[in-house]
Parts: sequence; C-alpha cells; structure tokens
Amino acid sequence: MLGHYPNPSPDHEAQLGLVVANLFREEGWKVVKQPRERGAAPDLIASRPGKKLVVEIKRASEGRKDRVIPLLSQAALEASYYSRSLSDHPLPVAIVGANHMPESVAEEAKRFLQERVPEVAVGLMDMEGFRSFAGHGLESLNSARRSEKQICSPKLRAGAPQLFSDLNQWMLKILLAPRIPESYLSAPRGQYQGASQLAAAAGVSVMSGFRFIEEFSKEGFLESGQGPLRLVRWRELMNRWRAASQRRVVEVPMQWVLHKGEKALRSALRSYLSKESKPSRDSNEHPPSPRPRICLALFEAAEALGVGFVRGAKPYIYVERLNGDVLKDLGLSENAEEQDADIYVRLPGNRESVFRGVVEKSGLPVSDIIQVWLDVGQHPARGKEQADIIWRKILAPTFESPER
Repeated sequence: MLGHYPNPSPDHEAQLGLVVANLFREEGWKVVKQPRERGAAPDLIASRPGKKLVVEIKRASEGRKDRVIPLLSQAALEASYYSRSLSDHPLPVAIVGANHMPESVAEEAKRFLQERVPEVAVGLMDMEGFRSFAGHGLESLNSARRSEKQICSPKLRAGAPQLFSDLNQWMLKILLAPRIPESYLSAPRGQYQGASQLAAAAGVSVMSGFRFIEEFSKEGFLESGQGPLRLVRWRELMNRWRAASQRRVVEVPMQWVLHKGEKALRSALRSYLSKESKPSRDSNEHPPSPRPRICLALFEAAEALGVGFVRGAKPYIYVERLNGDVLKDLGLSENAEEQDADIYVRLPGNRESVFRGVVEKSGLPVSDIIQVWLDVGQHPARGKEQADIIWRKILAPTFESPER
C-alpha cells in the first residue's frame, strides 16, 4: 500500500518500493514484498537472523513538512497495526520518500515521530541518495547527499561515474559498432568527424556529443583531430568501462504466478510484446504512453547470441520500469525471497545504452554483446568464465581486426 500525495503515479510508487527493498537486500536482509497473512498486507517484510521488520512506505509529492509528517504518521500507524496483527510481531518501520527531501524536514519529521511513537523505526529518503534512518539498528542505511563540491571535484574524475554515463555508454557503443557484427549489436555504423555528426547518429543533443568528446579526449581514449573520431587504448578503456559498470543495480527476485516450465521466460516475453503491438480502441483519442522496454539479459542473452556457457543459472531480464501492468503481462509476482526466485528483473540505471543496443533473436529482444560482457563478469555463477569466452571469441578479435 505505497502512498503518494496527491494522485500518486503507479510507476513512482513501484520504483520507490523497489528502491527500499533493494536497499534492505544490499544490507543482507531477506525481503518479501506485499506479503499476506490473515488479511494483513504490509508493503514489506524484511528479516535476517534474530530480527524481523514490517515496513510501510509512503511517497510524498514534495519534500515539504506539511506533506511528509502526515504521511510518516500514517505509515507509522499502519506499521504498528501490522506489527500487532502478524503472528511473530515484527518490529514496525515507517518510511517516507520524495524526489528531494531537505535534511531539515527529515530531521523535524524524524523527531516528531520518535517523540510520539518511539517503538516505530523511521526512515526519510529521496531519489538523490539522501537517507536518514533511526531505530531498530537501521542507522547503517543512512547516506548523506553528495555536495556540489564533491560532484565537481577533479579528484573524482578518475572514478568516472560521469565518464560512463548512460548516453556516454551509448555513444561508446556507436564508435565500437563498425567493428562488431550487427547480429551482436544494434547501432549506427559510420565514421563521424565531430560532435554534431556523432550526436546525430546517437540521437542525443549536440552538447552531449561535445561533452563526450571532451571527457574521453582528456582521459586519452579518443583521438579527435584530423579525420574521423577514433577510440584508442581500447583494452584499458574496456577494463575501465567494466569496472564502472559493477556499481550495484536494482535486482528484484520474482516468481511465476503459474509454473510454465523451461519455456516460461520466452513465452512471457512474446506475450508481453504481442500486447504491445495491439492498439486500444480509444488510442486515437488518448494515444497510449510507450510501454516499458524489455529484453533478455546476462546468461539468457548470451545463450540467445550463440555464446552461452553457463547452464542452470536463474534467468535475468531488463525492464525499463516496473508497474502492476508490466508484472501482470509478464505473469510475475514480487512475493519471492532470494532462494525462491524463478527469475530476476533488473532495472537499469543506463537504460538508453541498454535498450538502444538491443538485437532481435527469434523475435525476442536481447541485450547486445557488449552489455552482456559488462553484466556477467561479477556474477557468482561462473560469470567471469562467461565474460572471458565473450572476450576471446568476439570482442578481442573484432578490436584487433581492421574496421568493417
């Protein structure tokens, strides 16, 4: 029962719930979303040895005190109710999120709740990385918002989150595309004399093209003088790219609503895609918004691309964003713990790079070969071996050969 005031967007509600669930999972909690027990349906149950939490989440339309405190109070009441109702009486937790949460508002809201219901743990957070938790040992989840000075500091340039931003990764794929067969990567193939031509091919602003050239030239990975743009020191570039891509992503364990056997995943994707192509009756009056993009990922994608090596690993898919309609169309339920998962859904931070490079195999969208190589390397189920095979068989030979 995620809340949002006023008129919540289902997508925003689902995204906040996923962020909170993943936040707990990263700290070692096992999370079940919207569990049901004797008619009770809290947002989350989080557990680990010796402790169990019942979590209620609300989304504020703005990070203002008059929005946040009422929602936090409501979440606290509901969490307390579920704590009393559930058989093992888990500890109650109330969380409110917003796009931007001023620290002063978070502190005042937290103090308000602690004075009135100290038995309820409280969390305030926003989509800019700020998190402030108190109670039940949840202070380990706290995170300060980065200051402008930290964001712009030249000391952080080598860490390069901005070097490998979403659109920069997509433009990298475009510059690498002439060396990679179209069956492995969907991208324009050409030579580009400068920022304007590269931006036009990538479908991004000219300013994004200029920033890309400036950043990669400074790092010594791009020659942009006479002649077309050319990537150099590609082996080091690829290693840097892979290291940057290992930042934690949102992964949600899911279960099939109905067991569908070995072909469940591909059947679900085909069903989803077939519904995408059918316009509704009133589409002329109210054009539908684009449905979230979707594709096979990691080992399933490697198998579809003909370079599969790992057998028996749980399948992964990328979904641009999650809401109730997407889950219904795919036949998935979020009520899964790690050990019970049938499939993992990934929500990419670099969605343009992921989805614009997708290739089609047997009518299904599949992550491109570079994306698969970036993704599988750190996976515990022989992911490094899978990445090494992709590197030896496809990437290294194409980089060492003349451009196609």
